Amino acid sequence: MGTMLIPIALLFSSLMLIAVGLWGWVQKRRFQRFAETSQNEANRFKTIFDSANDAILLYDPETDRIIHSNPALGDLFGYPFEDIHQLNLKPLFSGKPPYSLKELQALNAAALKGVPQVFEWWTADRAGKRFWIEISLKRAMVLDRPHLLFFIRDISGRKKTEERLYRLIHIVDQVGEGVVTTSLDGVVTYVNLSWAQMHGYLPQALIGKHYSIFHTEAQYRDEVLPFNKKVLRTGYHKGEVGHMRSNGSLFPTHMTVTLQRDESGHAIGYIAIAMDLSEQKRVEEALRESEIRFRHLFSLSPQPISLTDLDGRIIDVNEKFCELLQCPRHDVISKYTIDLGFPVEERQRFIEELTEKGEVSGFEVRVKNATGASIDLQMFARLIRIKGDFLTLTVFHDVTVQRMLEAQLMQAQKMEAIGTLAGGIAHDFNNILSAILGYIELTRISVDPDSRVAQYIEEVFKAVNRAIDLVRQILSISRQSEQERKPIRVENVIRDVVKLLRATLPASILIKEQINENIGLTRGDPGQIHQVLMNLGTNAGQAMKGKGGTLTIRLDRETIGSDAATDAIPLGPGAYLKLTVSDTGCGIAPKDRKRIFDPYYTTKEKGMGTGLGLAVAQGIVQKHGGIITFSSEVGVGTDFHVYLPMILPAPKKEFHEKLKTNQILPHGKESILLVDDEKPSIDTGREMLEYLGYRVQTCMTGMEALTLFKETPDGFDLIISDMTMPGMSGDQLSESLIRIRPDIPIILCTGFNPQIDEASAREIGIKAFIFKPLTLQKLALLVRKVLDEQGRAGV
Repeated sequence: MGTMLIPIALLFSSLMLIAVGLWGWVQKRRFQRFAETSQNEANRFKTIFDSANDAILLYDPETDRIIHSNPALGDLFGYPFEDIHQLNLKPLFSGKPPYSLKELQALNAAALKGVPQVFEWWTADRAGKRFWIEISLKRAMVLDRPHLLFFIRDISGRKKTEERLYRLIHIVDQVGEGVVTTSLDGVVTYVNLSWAQMHGYLPQALIGKHYSIFHTEAQYRDEVLPFNKKVLRTGYHKGEVGHMRSNGSLFPTHMTVTLQRDESGHAIGYIAIAMDLSEQKRVEEALRESEIRFRHLFSLSPQPISLTDLDGRIIDVNEKFCELLQCPRHDVISKYTIDLGFPVEERQRFIEELTEKGEVSGFEVRVKNATGASIDLQMFARLIRIKGDFLTLTVFHDVTVQRMLEAQLMQAQKMEAIGTLAGGIAHDFNNILSAILGYIELTRISVDPDSRVAQYIEEVFKAVNRAIDLVRQILSISRQSEQERKPIRVENVIRDVVKLLRATLPASILIKEQINENIGLTRGDPGQIHQVLMNLGTNAGQAMKGKGGTLTIRLDRETIGSDAATDAIPLGPGAYLKLTVSDTGCGIAPKDRKRIFDPYYTTKEKGMGTGLGLAVAQGIVQKHGGIITFSSEVGVGTDFHVYLPMILPAPKKEFHEKLKTNQILPHGKESILLVDDEKPSIDTGREMLEYLGYRVQTCMTGMEALTLFKETPDGFDLIISDMTMPGMSGDQLSESLIRIRPDIPIILCTGFNPQIDEASAREIGIKAFIFKPLTLQKLALLVRKVLDEQGRAGV
């Protein structure tokens, strides 16, 4: 039994050895087959990997290296294949704007966590050429470590196509007209924003809807279906079609519909473009209404309006145009503007400006109406087109009165300039006369009163006084603003005017005065009353020009009762001064008598008058509460009567006590500072004051006087200063002196200065205000009066 077990054991061992060997052989063959299969698979994978059009790379984030890639990666980025494995991601994925490596790192981190990433990237190749790529990024475990597997595709072509498509869609979306595409059975495949808004929908809500929703049943049946049949027949059609909005409101459109075809030319749908005609229809309706309104405005406009062709032929005018030219409408239509009195030269210039600019503004012409009266017109015209013809629409503005007023203003400005000049001349004359008068008076004191020299001096003295009167008259004319009205004696104004008229009118005209003395006063502006008399006197002189005659000025008093007022003398009851200016001239023709007070109306020859004299005189008299009337006879003469209301009963003749030259003048010993920029005035003033016993210091400028006064403010008892001086005027000097010493008495002298009068001088603190030239008597009395008043005030 035991001996039998040994062979069995050997057999079992042998069998085991055989089995193990067989298993090893089987395993070896299996491994060999697996290795062969793996190699084949690897070869197939490598072939596929290397043949892929998309770039593929395996990236090890731990070493920051590309450990494997296909040739497409090198081709895409321009790197040799053997250099790829030496690179990291930085050269391949440029960090240039708008993308950065920081953003790529964030995407890599997400992929490493097992979240695949697909994104587009703007990169550059080795040469710097920029292009778009699409990256698919996934995690891959290699040797138990996470790696990143990149699939990279060049999408530059796709991007360009998308960009072109986007631009096209964007353009279509931005088009003002509505655009829609549909299938042949009417299903909407695309709408732009304008179409959707036009119908009151959102664009995305319309895709897949039938286009019948854009129309009422009647519109779809009667307009859309026949329209589409024409499109199917001809491939294209356009016309008006009614549409409906989402809220049910209707609106008209102009539709252009084209068949949409595929590449083989088969019809696959419709392309429709619609333009909303609502505004256009409203405009057309508004134009019709506007035409009606224009006709009413044209006819009822307060301004004259004409419609003419470019040749000047009148097509239409309104009623105001007919009133302007004093012509009935049927006599105007179809006539030419030059036939109606428009100057030919001005018409040509008007047309040239109109055709060059298309409009004319403020073009002025002077025409005559049917009665022969001249009219100044301002024209505002525009070139318009009606039914293909260019026409001129012109609005006229009558500026006759305006131009008359402008001429009157210009004349007033001239008179103002003359007044300013007269005032300046009068000022200089006063300075000259002050010196002459001063030396004459000093000479009168020094010579024997019974000598022949004294007689000569007396004549010179009279002549100087006449010159002083003349300057005073010039000053009354030169007043540029309306003076405060005060009680005046008209007889004094008459005498001044007569002196001027005798100097200006020819010797062949005799001037007479018939003045009823002390009959009363009137309230007014002496300068303006002076102007009325001068205008009337000058007018009378011109009426007698050439043949001579007599000019008579009378002053009377007239009382008008309540029952005596007539249209000829439209005045209320009361006492009036009646001033009459009469001439023995040619008289006023009956046809001119209604217009003699109209501004610029004159019968004189050109250059002999402006036609303003009587108009200005009437205006002044009316402002004074009076009137002007006249009576005239041709060949005999004219009487103008001026009525001015009286304000006071006639006072008794005043008695003015005057010192004679041989009377003793008041003297004094006080210290006086005399300031004047004219040396003759300084010299004569100093000598007269020293003759009167005063101590005198002089200065020729205000600044010099101010400096001297600051040094010794208590060294003077009185300041006498001229008003008009360079640098510092007399009133400015006075204010400065009073600030230093408020009690200093000041006398301000002036030859002419409209900027200051006695009232404004007293407001400054000036004690006395006096006009040049100063006589010795006037100076002696005024100086003593001011010093004595100051002394009493000091007490």
